[in-house]
Amino acid sequence: MSTSSRELKAFRLALQKELAALFRVEPDHPGLERILEEAETHLEETISEFIDEGATIDAATATALSRFGTASHLARAYGDLKAPSFIDPDADVPAWRKVLRRVQSRGRSLALSQWLTDIRLALRFLSKSPGYTLAFVLTLGLGIGANTAIFSVVHGAWLQPLPYRGGDRLVYLRHSAHLAGIQNVLFSVPEIDDYRRQSHSFEGVTEFSAMTFTLLGLDEPRQVRAGIVTGNYFEVMGLGARIGRVISSSDDGEAAPPVAVLTDKYWQRQFGGDPGVVARTVTMNGRSVEIIGVAEPAPPYPERTDIYVNMVASPHHLSASMTDDRVHRMTEVFARLAPDASLEAARIEVESITRRLHEEYPEAYDATHGYGVSLVELREQLAAQARPTLLMLLGVAVFVLVIACANVANLTLARVMRRHDEWALRLSLGAKAGTLRRQLLAENIVPSLMGAALGVFIAVAGVDLLTAYIARYSVRASEVTVDTAVLAVALVLALAAASLFAFLPRLPGTVSQSWAWFSGDRASAGFASRRMQRLLVVVQIGVSFVLLAGAGLLLETLWNLQRDDGGVALEEVLAMRIPIDYGAQTSHERLAYYGTILERVSALPGVRSAAVASMIPLKEAPHGVFALLAALEFQIEGQPSEPGAPPPRADFRIVSGDYFRTLGMTLVKGRTFKTTDVPNSAKVVVVNQALADHYFPDREAVGQRIGWRGDNLHFMGVSEDYRTIVGVVSDAKDYGVAEGVPHVAFNPFTQVPLASSLFIRTARPEAVVRPIIDQIRQIDPEQPIVDIATLAQIRSDSISPQRLNATLVGAFAFLALTVAAVGVAGVLAFGVNQRTHEFGIRAAFGAGRSLLMRIVLKEGALLALFGLAFGLTASLLFSEIISALLHDVTPGDVGTLGGVALLLTAVALVASAVPAWRASEIDPVQALREK
Repeated sequence: MSTSSRELKAFRLALQKELAALFRVEPDHPGLERILEEAETHLEETISEFIDEGATIDAATATALSRFGTASHLARAYGDLKAPSFIDPDADVPAWRKVLRRVQSRGRSLALSQWLTDIRLALRFLSKSPGYTLAFVLTLGLGIGANTAIFSVVHGAWLQPLPYRGGDRLVYLRHSAHLAGIQNVLFSVPEIDDYRRQSHSFEGVTEFSAMTFTLLGLDEPRQVRAGIVTGNYFEVMGLGARIGRVISSSDDGEAAPPVAVLTDKYWQRQFGGDPGVVARTVTMNGRSVEIIGVAEPAPPYPERTDIYVNMVASPHHLSASMTDDRVHRMTEVFARLAPDASLEAARIEVESITRRLHEEYPEAYDATHGYGVSLVELREQLAAQARPTLLMLLGVAVFVLVIACANVANLTLARVMRRHDEWALRLSLGAKAGTLRRQLLAENIVPSLMGAALGVFIAVAGVDLLTAYIARYSVRASEVTVDTAVLAVALVLALAAASLFAFLPRLPGTVSQSWAWFSGDRASAGFASRRMQRLLVVVQIGVSFVLLAGAGLLLETLWNLQRDDGGVALEEVLAMRIPIDYGAQTSHERLAYYGTILERVSALPGVRSAAVASMIPLKEAPHGVFALLAALEFQIEGQPSEPGAPPPRADFRIVSGDYFRTLGMTLVKGRTFKTTDVPNSAKVVVVNQALADHYFPDREAVGQRIGWRGDNLHFMGVSEDYRTIVGVVSDAKDYGVAEGVPHVAFNPFTQVPLASSLFIRTARPEAVVRPIIDQIRQIDPEQPIVDIATLAQIRSDSISPQRLNATLVGAFAFLALTVAAVGVAGVLAFGVNQRTHEFGIRAAFGAGRSLLMRIVLKEGALLALFGLAFGLTASLLFSEIISALLHDVTPGDVGTLGGVALLLTAVALVASAVPAWRASEIDPVQALREK
């Protein structure tokens, strides 16, 4: 026997003995035999390589054995795997699993067994590293929780099918006048009849008109938002009755009795879900109406609706002006596509009908207005207002997930670096790279699924808050829930993250590399992993910069809005709505009614002044027909409109004489209204500064005359007579402090008696509410009084979306900052641990503690610098997305971006301080001895 053969046999026997003692099995155990065969195969390959290079067989054998190390060293390396199942695949397998193996096919049984073994080993592995497992689960859980919660909102308010039968075939017709700046001018009944008669793409076309009614017959007078609908409304919309019945074609026509159907929400809110409400009779604007049923739950559109009534419940809807006047537009239109019709074909057909109507009735479609009809899916229409906010939230959630994944990836990389000896040994002894990847995947799937479970819990806990948040933007907020689709997203995110963490680390690729690692030389692998770790930290810092910049800009927006008084006195002005049925009173009766209210309220103790008006400032802009009545066309006397240009428009306001003094608005020029401005006197108006500057830039506005124009004047009771501008007042933000100042022309209530709101100037608003209500109820016990609040409360409510935006994005940004700081500290701490030998040598050659600290702090500062550069670039790229949410601040605000940069730099340096201190505390003697 040659020397080399004796050495190999001795090595095998020694390794067999060491392994048997280590794993406490017999020397002839099959598992040990497999390891020995793998070792011998590798030894033979290595010896062959050296012989090919010119070495003798004895020299090649000696060199190969020296590279392996002693048998004891190799056995201990296997022992570090702590995996008895690697030696005995059947170890710790339950009896039922062994039975299952026998009845299943061999291939499937083997795959299942491998995965079960891998999962069991992963659980054992994670249980021995509780800190790592906790950090993994918490970090990933926060990222998945944020995305799951936001996706639940996006899915509920936008993506999921409408809760109507056949909701995917419902469409909305929008009639606009884009040259006049009107997004929705609604439809007239003759126009609707034309589209219904000439279209073949619609299975049905239905009408909806929004109005407010005074409802009597309950505990106190109430105002309800009603939808006046045609008999086919519920059939076209695909809605049935929850109890009772819904309005049908038999309820159309003048001979039909007035009937009403409650919405599910109003039924629950007002009647507590009492089924006995069916067949109950109530009074609405002086007419007896029978409640015939409760509709199935559905998103209210075009606005919040409490109750549906048939046409006969509103006498105006059966009048000649409503049924015959082509320009009397106050109706929304919905349609259901025919089974064989496509959306695109229906759009082409609607465009064709629109062109024919414009040619046939040119007087009804002024070319300067740019009339047009568009067809959109109802689901898209319902989500239109919420879409920008939903996209912003989804982007923020994705950023948080990116940061969380980057942090967990760093943890995984650090963990893998510490296991290089294990992977190298197993690969050198014949293990396949795919096997190691599968085991690494199992080790990441387990905590990823735990993180997904935590994320779902977070989403469920936060869904109510998000529902309240999105309710300001979407009528479908009530449909937001954590359902199977949301759970599926959480599962997909968890599996995707686990795959990323499993395949991101670089494993040994060749035998020579494997044994180089095993022998202690891991420089190249360590450098690659540390480079990847630094890159991930740079991404974390960059994404954190984007979120912090967004939060800073939104906070600055909120600060600007909170300082903006909107041009009116806030704390001292109390507002309330006291609407009446205009059709039930003459102009003289309305003047007398509101005059009595003003007289009595002004006489109350503590009231400085009182006024009435047609609307409350600082509220959101009106919708539908109310928007058309709020802004009217006018003509300046002696100044004809330019050919092809749309006529001037201004918001039409009606106010009493003390309105400006009560609300704290300043008279800029001229005068306000006098008691002599009566119906029979010369018509007058007061305009705001914005209108005067825009339409009279080169001349004095006071003394100019304007006349209201438009198709809606004749049923508003407003004449086209020219009115003299007698005064200019300061601007007020009627539609909220986040909106611009509209052009407004104020008409005296004494000449146009159409009011619905009462304002009281007092030092103690809360003290006069009850006396005011008592005075009004003495005048009319059936008068509803709603929306009681100070202008300060109204302003605060109007900016609640901006407040919620800043709070939500700020919370995500703080989370991102915390995770990024942990990432910086973790990477630097790992780097210090990897460079212990280097720092020990530096210290041995006289490097002071401050120098060692500066080395680590410099690395942290560089990471922060590169992250800030990445984040600044990304912030500028995303600036257009957030610009629509800002007020009086630009996306590139230097102060905000600079402050965020300083904050992130400071956090990065603080996070670097602990690893830097550890580096300075390294004992050179101990470091060199460990090496």
